[in-house]
Amino acid sequence: MTATHLCRRLPLPLAVLLLLVPALVPRPAVAVPAAPAPEVLQAVHADVLHTTYDGSALGLKTRIGLVDGREADPAGLVFNLEDKGTAKLEVPDVPLFAFLGAPGSQVWIAPETQDPELLWPGWDTETIPAGALQDDVVELSLVGAEGPGRVEVFFNYDGVSPAVTRVFSSTDPAYTTLRQRTGAHVHANWAFSALGTYKLRFQASATTAAGTPVTSGPVEYTFVVGPYEPPTTTPPTTPPTTPPTTPPTTPPTTPPTTSPTTPPTTPPTIPPTTPPSTPPTTPPVTPPPGCAVTVLSAGHVDVAARTVAGRLRFQVKDGTRGTVVWRDPGSVAFQVLPSADETVPAAPEYRFLGPAGTTIWQLPQTQSEDLLWAGWNTEAVDYAALSGPVTWSLDKVQGPGKVALYQFDQFGGPLVSFDSGKALPQRIQLAGPTHAHGNWAFTRQGVYRLTFTYSATTKTGQKLSDTATLPVVVGATDPAALCPGGPPPTTQPPSTPPSTRPPTTPPSTQPTTQPTQAPSTRLSPSPPSSNPTRTTAPGGSNAPTKLQPCVTTTTSAATTSTTPAATSTSPTTSTASTVTLSNGHADYAVRLEGGALSSRIKDGTKPGEPVWRDPGQVTVQLTSAAKTTAPGGAFGFLGTAGAPLWQISQTQKDGVVWLGWNTEALSAAQVSGGVDWRLDQVSGPGALALFEFDSFGQPKVIFNSGDGLPDSYRVPLGTHAHGNWAFTKEGTYRVRFTHTATLTSGSKSTDSATLTFVVGSAGAAGGGAPAAGPVPSLTASTASTAGAGAGSAASPGNCRLASAGAPVGLGWIGLGIVLVLLGAAGVVAARRRGDA
Repeated sequence: MTATHLCRRLPLPLAVLLLLVPALVPRPAVAVPAAPAPEVLQAVHADVLHTTYDGSALGLKTRIGLVDGREADPAGLVFNLEDKGTAKLEVPDVPLFAFLGAPGSQVWIAPETQDPELLWPGWDTETIPAGALQDDVVELSLVGAEGPGRVEVFFNYDGVSPAVTRVFSSTDPAYTTLRQRTGAHVHANWAFSALGTYKLRFQASATTAAGTPVTSGPVEYTFVVGPYEPPTTTPPTTPPTTPPTTPPTTPPTTPPTTSPTTPPTTPPTIPPTTPPSTPPTTPPVTPPPGCAVTVLSAGHVDVAARTVAGRLRFQVKDGTRGTVVWRDPGSVAFQVLPSADETVPAAPEYRFLGPAGTTIWQLPQTQSEDLLWAGWNTEAVDYAALSGPVTWSLDKVQGPGKVALYQFDQFGGPLVSFDSGKALPQRIQLAGPTHAHGNWAFTRQGVYRLTFTYSATTKTGQKLSDTATLPVVVGATDPAALCPGGPPPTTQPPSTPPSTRPPTTPPSTQPTTQPTQAPSTRLSPSPPSSNPTRTTAPGGSNAPTKLQPCVTTTTSAATTSTTPAATSTSPTTSTASTVTLSNGHADYAVRLEGGALSSRIKDGTKPGEPVWRDPGQVTVQLTSAAKTTAPGGAFGFLGTAGAPLWQISQTQKDGVVWLGWNTEALSAAQVSGGVDWRLDQVSGPGALALFEFDSFGQPKVIFNSGDGLPDSYRVPLGTHAHGNWAFTKEGTYRVRFTHTATLTSGSKSTDSATLTFVVGSAGAAGGGAPAAGPVPSLTASTASTAGAGAGSAASPGNCRLASAGAPVGLGWIGLGIVLVLLGAAGVVAARRRGDA
């Protein structure tokens, strides 16, 4: 071969080598920026589908937090429902809940009612002004779902509808689109059938007032059920340093001849039409650690203990907005308003409060609409797991003055529980489920910090305790003093303002509407009558909690309705045996059943969940333990000094049933204003008086049959109160009461019922039918007629379990289901779900 031929053959191999050289030479490392870590949301309020409209396009974002919630891009968020506490449930063997899975199978639920230990997801259209969109409606659609199990979003069962109201389903195409009113804030139950990561794609659609369709396009949300583990793999910072040993010798010779015949399974992403929002120029102000962000100044609240995942928790049970919210003591403060000032009386038994005539500031034992009504509560403690009582101790007081907590005896003498003027700690024993109120007295204005401990011992010998500090701001002190250098805390208004005040609009953080469903898919939901309470499995966080059926009480009266007022008479005869209550806690209560008021006895005399009973099937028995004598003086309405009395005391007494009254099952979403409670008639051998004490033990008479009837008393919503029930003679009394209220629909609803009391010996003079026999109907002193809503044998409203202000819905088939969601019970105050 000649040199010329060789030179002609060299260029091709040389060119190939030159092309391979860059691949053979290591390149310098190039840093690949890591993706930003997502923000993981746990145990926080989040409006997952925060729907916005800027005048030209819809957007889907997320709003985080309760107070001054901040907007966030869902792409940078992970919604983490942790596998702890009461998140894990068992599907009940009830057809109503078959859509959740087979009976006994596990499901994880982020509840409709806030539980402070779990994620609280919802959605809102609050920022969209009225009239901006056609019919003031946005359609929220679940357009895609991926994950290890099913996803179901549904509302708490209301005990009336023939089915559970479902909202979204990842498996049932009938539940993919929700027609949501604008101006709404809604929560529901988000249920997942398996642990793992879910990708849910939602889209918002609407038509503008001008007739132009607008949409957000699909937006993806990531939910992690169970433990969240951040990604650990990091993209390589350098390419491989070792090249392939054998370079390809030939390029591919055959290009593809056809395009794919099957379209991709994932639809193309529609770009969002909403322009990106401008980030805030200033980050939100975060309170320093330990600062209270919510101040409670009026309404019902308890310093409470409850069992959570086998642990004893000290929390604040906030019922100031009508719906229970469980709060951590460090995040909330009590306010004793300047109007709570009192003068220490001259009686020597009050010297623990200071010299006679000095001023103190006091939260009263008896509820006052203008002041906070503070109690203590262990009704949510699992006493069955304990070997003895729960101990409540006051460990430390920091503040400008002294603090005392005291109650009254049966005739107004002070019974002191805590007095910081003496050595601390001080302890009281709570032997069973307790809910009580007392007088909280502070001797000077300023900021106090009260450190309490709840403790107990289990049957296995395990010591349980929880300690926390509760801030209290007293008198004219600015609540900003609670948190120097931080943002001012938010003051919660009462759920039912006094009639002299203008109506209060709930804050935007409260759910205000229940949406309507698309007509083509399902019925429009009815506003719920209750929220479920959550119970904890004794086995701890890994033991699923069962949705328990409730105990039914059979009644027999038919009802008829009148317009515009719905009036009913609760049945006073029954084929069932009468239940006799002689010890423990019970309330003469009222709630909605079938859209009308229903008077009930909320029977908590036995361990476990209370049972709602027809008053006509209940006898309240006062034994010799209730016998006392009239003191005379200011109590002359009870008879002359020394005359015998049989009395249920305002403060619980062992051996005597502790009967109170209760409107906690009603919310401002159902009833406008309070409830009028009327004593119509007393049939018996003597007189009946019901009275409370003022701040220093003087009687405040509510009912007194001795000076003529009827007597009427206005009870605010969210009330759970106790008073003194005094009977002047032994024998059997039949006492007829009437509840009346104005529903939010504008109609009035009334229910009347007769309750039997057996005082002293069952066969005493002036008796009547035996306690176990049927109770004859009495003629009311008013012209009430039977009306809609009174319970009948087939009425599902006759059975619904409840726990201290968080009533639970029941099945149309006669069983109720405690949806273990809740709870606490709050947040926030009454979250309405009716249409805006």
